[in-house]
Amino acid sequence: MVHRKTFPLKKDYYFQRYARKTSLIPNFDPPSDLEMVVVIPSYKEPQLGTAVHSLLASREVPCKVIILVVINAPEQSSLDNFNLNKKAYNEIKEIKDTDKINIQVQNILLPQKKAGVGLARKIGLDEAARWFKKLNRAGVLICFDGDCRCNDTYLATIYKAYKNQNINAGIVSYEHPLDLESGIIQYELGLRYYTDGLRYSGYPNVHQTLGSCITIKSDHYCKFGGMNTKKAGEDFYFLNKIVRKPRFAEIHEALVYPSARISDRVPFGTGRALIGYKMDKEKLLSIYNPLIFENIKIFLTYLPQIIQGQSPNLPEAIKGFFSSINFYQNLSKLLKNTNSLPSFYNQFYDWFDYFMVLKLIHFTRDHFYPNIPLEMGLWKLNENYWKIKGFKTLTLHDQLIKIRVLNRSAQ
Repeated sequence: MVHRKTFPLKKDYYFQRYARKTSLIPNFDPPSDLEMVVVIPSYKEPQLGTAVHSLLASREVPCKVIILVVINAPEQSSLDNFNLNKKAYNEIKEIKDTDKINIQVQNILLPQKKAGVGLARKIGLDEAARWFKKLNRAGVLICFDGDCRCNDTYLATIYKAYKNQNINAGIVSYEHPLDLESGIIQYELGLRYYTDGLRYSGYPNVHQTLGSCITIKSDHYCKFGGMNTKKAGEDFYFLNKIVRKPRFAEIHEALVYPSARISDRVPFGTGRALIGYKMDKEKLLSIYNPLIFENIKIFLTYLPQIIQGQSPNLPEAIKGFFSSINFYQNLSKLLKNTNSLPSFYNQFYDWFDYFMVLKLIHFTRDHFYPNIPLEMGLWKLNENYWKIKGFKTLTLHDQLIKIRVLNRSAQ
């Protein structure tokens, strides 16, 4: 079935229907000149103080900012985890505000069934959006994580992007701290290989989906339904709603440095992947076959012919996936419901979204093109897309450094 199109919500409807019903900080009056809120969900996070101090070290902060820290734990957490959270709470309470940056911190329990980073992030973002509603204007919501740091122009750069480019939402750049033993180099290469493989294929509006890189205007956040409450992957599903909407941008000069450590707090992601690498290094040394991206490229090249009713010679993997999702029946419905090509493509990519592309990739991997060694995949994408001279002679570390430079310079 075709996905239901995401329609903007009417003013205040988000708070009536979808937002957290009670305020996180009752009776708090946001400063009248507030313009940005950084939301940090945190669960048994020993580096939380470092994350907050990193934000406080920002240079030339151009506006009033609140750092909202949502320390949280499931109701049935262990005593050790409760104590870790209490220690973090006390540490943050001791940190002094600056002239431009105010810190608000809460330590809360979450329902066992729904507890996770998605719910904690949503609670913080909903609270920040409610503050801007009180002020009767939109402000900028910034997602951050308790194990992250940022460059010293992070806040100033985000502010300038929203003021100068008039954007509704944006993704900042990321770079993990690198070492040769943890597997983080292989992990980040895999992330960049995936997004750049999709860019090479011609799939539109490709961006990395890391929760600590999301920024969005508060009215836009509400307009498109706010954050979801998934225990992991909340960033993927949230960005899937907004990357194709008007005035979405990459904010390259703002940099987040996510932690490169093992962690069992979420079922997948960086920390979980590094646990896997420690147990079985082969898990991070294989990668999607580049033929998958070649197949997607062929499909997208032929898409104009397909929507005109022609039958181009598509790869077997694409035809197999189309059959599994009733592609042509859904395509026919979309064509009937649109009266122009721009309208069709908007609705098509609302259906054939990030999630659908991921399903296609997994289908193709499982039935046609198994994963290949990491280095082979990187070499092939370099031939077709990055075109970095002497790429094969570089170490994985140096390959990653050069790919980072290309990604940050891409427009």
